[in-house]
Amino acid sequence: MKVLFCASESAPFAKTGGLADVIGALPKALKEKQCDARVIMPYYKKIKEKNLAQYKGYAYVKIAERMEYVGVFEAVHEGVEFYFIDSDRYFNRDGLYGYGDDGERFAYFDFAILEALKVIGFFPDVIHLNDWQTGLIPYILKSNYHYYSEYNRIKTVYSIHNIQYQGNFPMDMMRILFMPYSSSLEFDGCINFMKAGILESNIVTTVSDTYKNEVLTDYYGYRLNNILGLRYFDFYGILNGIDIVKYNPETDKNIYMPYSLKTVSQGKKANKEALLKEFGLSTEDVPLFGLVSRLVDQKGIDLLMPILEDVIHYSNAKFILMGSGDKFYEDFFRTMEAKYPDRFKCYIGYSDPVAQKIYAGCDIFLMPSKFEPCGLGQMIAMRYGTLPLVRETGGLKDTVQPFNEFNNEGTGFSFSNFNPMELKDVMFLALNTYNNNRKAWNALVKQAMEKDYSWSSSASKYLDIYKKITL
Repeated sequence: MKVLFCASESAPFAKTGGLADVIGALPKALKEKQCDARVIMPYYKKIKEKNLAQYKGYAYVKIAERMEYVGVFEAVHEGVEFYFIDSDRYFNRDGLYGYGDDGERFAYFDFAILEALKVIGFFPDVIHLNDWQTGLIPYILKSNYHYYSEYNRIKTVYSIHNIQYQGNFPMDMMRILFMPYSSSLEFDGCINFMKAGILESNIVTTVSDTYKNEVLTDYYGYRLNNILGLRYFDFYGILNGIDIVKYNPETDKNIYMPYSLKTVSQGKKANKEALLKEFGLSTEDVPLFGLVSRLVDQKGIDLLMPILEDVIHYSNAKFILMGSGDKFYEDFFRTMEAKYPDRFKCYIGYSDPVAQKIYAGCDIFLMPSKFEPCGLGQMIAMRYGTLPLVRETGGLKDTVQPFNEFNNEGTGFSFSNFNPMELKDVMFLALNTYNNNRKAWNALVKQAMEKDYSWSSSASKYLDIYKKITL
């Protein structure tokens, strides 16, 4: 089985969110199952500057009445072949997204991928597409390449990692695209890349079973729920995994002291004390909340803001939070740090080493998300023996078993409704358990660390889908 993953980002080359982690890990897990999985992505400026890839060749695509150059480069990372689409016009920029011509940039990327297949000499059985940036590929494949036998047999799988971001652009963009019009491209008078991916691919997937059911509703579907309903019998929810090599407290060089399930008590204590010292907090044994997140509306920061001072005033908890995003949330965290310097610390920005230290050093990991297609933070936290506190949505509901006070079973804490009072109640439940029922707490830590969220099971499910559409 030959599979080509098409994505706008992938760890370790370029990352803004969980998509990059998926593309960095899933092909590797498929390779271990004897699947020839490869990745193609843009050759962004930050990747190009490292000079890690070798030139393979070039092609041209027609866009905006121009013949645009398509450079193709190749690198191998952890046994997986990565191809990079090079274009100074579209990708020689400091950021990945957020430009006025993003529609044109990623339309070019979609055309370029299909031409690049000739350059690399790799015609896959399945092209696995990810999010809006690759949504045009199934339609381009059908409309522009159906005369070619090596293209005609290719099947497509389209994965939705976050339905909120759909790739909506003015309809007059059709004038620069070398392909015929179809109603599958248009939504509310705009080109909608995601709609095209949903309707024109062979199979549609998303990143957890609960999120699959959620996006079929008006509340979570961001107006594409009825479009997804048309693909109901070809729509699957497959839970993401995490990279258990990278996220391993026994071998993680970013944390202060390695530890295992057998040594978790000593290991967590040492990492917690070192983390508190690094952030300038005293090291007494009190509950420590951590957060690693993009600071955007989706992540439930609005629930935390009205109740945070109550938790500080009426408990012994401390907080170390890391993230960046909306200035409104960043300013709030800075204000809280200034107001409660002995209880609250924030790191505005993102750092892999600091994130690892927070996962290893905190007791409770906050993820009160408004919605969360899958979420990786809660699974990483459990791997490090840090108990997630989550809202029951998407992958958070699928992965975190809430604490049962009667038999001490569970892997974390959860609440149902998007309501700050419910979040406060469950925060105090977690605090009370830590402070007054250490036996139950230790049982939860053990149960959390024993969970297997590796990619192996999910990779097998994707393989089953690939086989289903290629037989």
